[in-house]
Amino acid sequence: MALESSLSLSMTHGHLKCEETVVAMGDQAVRTLCQFCHTNCGLVVRKSATGRLFIQGDPEHPVNRGRCCPKAAANAEIVRAGDRLRYPLLKTSTGFQRISWDEALDIAAEKLTEIRDTHGPLSLARCTGAPVSYHARDGFLQFMGEFGSPNLTGIGNICMAPRMTAFKAVTGGVRTEPDYDRTKLVIFWGSNPVGVERFASYAAHDGLKTILPRLKKRGVRIVCIDPFFSATVREVDEWIRINPGTDAALGLAMIHVIVKEELYEKEFVAGYSIGLAELAGHVRACTPEWAEGLTGIPAGTIESLARTYAAAKPAALYEGNGLDMYVNGVDAVRTIAMLICLTGNLDVPGGNVFMPFPQPSSLPTKPLPTRQRVWFERFPLLPHVPFPAIKEALLGEEHGRPRAMIVHHGNPVLVQANERRTRMALGKLDFLLVTDIFPTATTELADLVLPMASTFESYGYRAYSSVEGGFVALARPIVDPVGEARTVFDVEYALAKKMGLHRDYPFQDDRGWVDYMVRANGVTLQRLEEEQIVYATPKVRYRKYIENGFDTPSGKVEFFSQWFASAGVRPMPVYENPAGESLSLDIFEENGFSLLGTSRRPSQFVHTKFKNLVNIVKTYPDPLVYIHPGDAAARNIGEGDEVTVRSPQGMISVRARLSEQTRRGLVWIDFGWGNPSDRKANINILSNDGYFDPVSGGTPNRLFPCEVHRAEQWCGLPNAS
Repeated sequence: MALESSLSLSMTHGHLKCEETVVAMGDQAVRTLCQFCHTNCGLVVRKSATGRLFIQGDPEHPVNRGRCCPKAAANAEIVRAGDRLRYPLLKTSTGFQRISWDEALDIAAEKLTEIRDTHGPLSLARCTGAPVSYHARDGFLQFMGEFGSPNLTGIGNICMAPRMTAFKAVTGGVRTEPDYDRTKLVIFWGSNPVGVERFASYAAHDGLKTILPRLKKRGVRIVCIDPFFSATVREVDEWIRINPGTDAALGLAMIHVIVKEELYEKEFVAGYSIGLAELAGHVRACTPEWAEGLTGIPAGTIESLARTYAAAKPAALYEGNGLDMYVNGVDAVRTIAMLICLTGNLDVPGGNVFMPFPQPSSLPTKPLPTRQRVWFERFPLLPHVPFPAIKEALLGEEHGRPRAMIVHHGNPVLVQANERRTRMALGKLDFLLVTDIFPTATTELADLVLPMASTFESYGYRAYSSVEGGFVALARPIVDPVGEARTVFDVEYALAKKMGLHRDYPFQDDRGWVDYMVRANGVTLQRLEEEQIVYATPKVRYRKYIENGFDTPSGKVEFFSQWFASAGVRPMPVYENPAGESLSLDIFEENGFSLLGTSRRPSQFVHTKFKNLVNIVKTYPDPLVYIHPGDAAARNIGEGDEVTVRSPQGMISVRARLSEQTRRGLVWIDFGWGNPSDRKANINILSNDGYFDPVSGGTPNRLFPCEVHRAEQWCGLPNAS
């Protein structure tokens, strides 16, 4: 007799964990994946005779080895949620109206064909969110190729694109993975892996949750660089509290120490890099004393950190999303990539390694006219269009701007800086098509809304890296789609067929998409259905650069980037104000702003998701502003008070949490609310979109002037409008 395992949540040493309640049942277990965050843990799912789903971690999956977090249980709640989008909706003068799929596809095909015929193929943009599932990454990508538009945009400007571009400039590769089991020192920089349970980009590491205990058992020193006292800070040996957005200054000062004291790995630098002399001159003035005034980190601590990192050999560094949301994110991460290379920690055992990874088949299969995309001349180094470029082209009503947009698995209204201007930009479109599982702040603006199947209702897959080799795992549908919801690839192909764009499609549905994508690695859907996890590459090889060099113009690590220089971009990183403007409080106080605001994401949630799910929301019901007790006392604010937070861009209402996890003068505000399901405060009403990273389009979502007042005090303040 098979067993049925249900999930309950409990706290153990401050961590949520899943516990099993075992009862008898007759159904077979199905191995699949959780696709609600980038970790993509393996799951074992059983369905009772009544249709109830019971979920537990897959003990055979190398990412989680049987463990799972509360987000895994949310898969079942999403399937049965009452506010699911269940049928296509057309916006009318009296609100949204239910229509059939045939009507919806006819309307979409007619509008998109009309716009293409009138304005050309560049008139369409596709906007996506974070690729926590490959459905999100790939949906409507082939359609864009068939349509002929290179205007692919999304969340990349504030998530991953700055870091990937920075690493590519220095090493030619987009990311490395920490080799935790062979290292002697780990630095978590702008990342909170304990809180979000993500210790790697895509690597399994034979159970991510066991990494910290394994490090501690071996006596590995662990350092965390973070402005906030995060869940990771609680677990490490040293916390280096840095002022938000000043990471480039810290990186440059560490490079200064390592170069000046000749602590760099001389053999590697001499044989496999270029630009050391230029870099040495460039950082001569970037002393620890200079950086102290910007970062808030004592000069002696900066010197000690640089020497410790250079001497550890090997050392691993894991940088996080906290570095992306400033206007200097690319340069900050370039300094980090240079530190990895200077110290000889690149692609060596225990360092930062280019792990084996199964690369998918190409989408779209047709070449895109990249040089014709929106604002290519300003952002030539990116593989996509930064959302601010699309936004400003729309607001400026520029010639050649998009006239239609497909938003798939994305919520730009909440995610991008300055909600008011984002709404205005989307309102300039002639046609906005949005696909999603639930109503969102973005579906509210759509002309046409199409209901999508959840990941438990469709086929999917994920590729991972590990020292044992890159592998692919299959996600299977557990239940039929709710209502009239369809998988994105069914919908994409049906729309392409309506428009006569389907003839060269490499798939027609989600099964065909999986089979096409994995075949580049000699894997088939049939094999995945039989084995669920298939290793597709050899084991890790270190120091691959000895044979292959680096994928840079020079074939070497570049401290002076020839790629950037050829595009007219600064070839070496500099420190600039992370907000794009001076945040001197002397400037802002006359307008009533005496605090700096930044954002945080509660680990219970993923981006703007899950705020409508009872079992998760009850663990963290409302967005909060974390304010130092001293700042709170000066404003007569008590724990739990409703307060208003105002910035030059707008105002929101949240509840106060008094906390010494932040410092005086800096408040932390929760991100991710503002959908129809919660109707609560969106922090990006406060953030500024007037400045962005010149390379990646990153906006200062994590740094803005603000003021906090008790709600009942607000009406008497000046400039309240």
